[in-house]
Amino acid sequence: MRAGRTGRAAAGTRAALALGVGLAMAGGLAACDASATATSTTTSTAAAPTTTLTRTQEAAIKPLLLTGSDFPSGWAQDTAKDAAGTKGTPSCVADLVLLKDSNIRSSVVFADAGSSPTAIIQTVGLFSPGKAAASAKTLKSTFESCNGGTLSSGKVKATIGIKAISVGSTGDAGFAAQMILTEGAQSSYLDILYAVKGSNGTFLGWSTTTASTTWFAQLAAKVVAKL
Repeated sequence: MRAGRTGRAAAGTRAALALGVGLAMAGGLAACDASATATSTTTSTAAAPTTTLTRTQEAAIKPLLLTGSDFPSGWAQDTAKDAAGTKGTPSCVADLVLLKDSNIRSSVVFADAGSSPTAIIQTVGLFSPGKAAASAKTLKSTFESCNGGTLSSGKVKATIGIKAISVGSTGDAGFAAQMILTEGAQSSYLDILYAVKGSNGTFLGWSTTTASTTWFAQLAAKVVAKL
């Protein structure tokens, strides 16, 4: 990494993640009203989804996580403690980031701190036998619960749209989708993958300002291959 880039990369990562998961957009978005009938959806108060792992657990999870070599030049890992935090994030997203119901989990965040910040977050979790595949249905339903709702903060309000996307294999179970936040003429996107193999589950989220899913699909294939 070039000298002096670390701070800018970290700041860019958190800004981009915020844009993608609804913590900030066009001045800041914080609360999720996740249905067309204005039924409130709770927001997460959880910290970053990284638990204290034993050496055995770390040995099982570490090979499943993305590394710098999986990214193009210019990307850097954000090692800030709160890089993958979900505080204030709508539960429909936070449950995925935290891999709800997994026994142990760990996450990594990478960012391209260019003129249009964009970020990737991945969380890997280990489930009890038989629980990983079942979690895919639950997490998919929770994520889709925000479709048609709004994200708002002060005078800024964005509509939420969710659509399925194709990224290839999701392992034994899983799904892929794109969340679209629209406020006036401005839109931002959160592409997500949830994939399962055996007792392993992984979430991949790409916060971006582009609607194209081509690059995300390529990265998703790497993630599934690691499972």
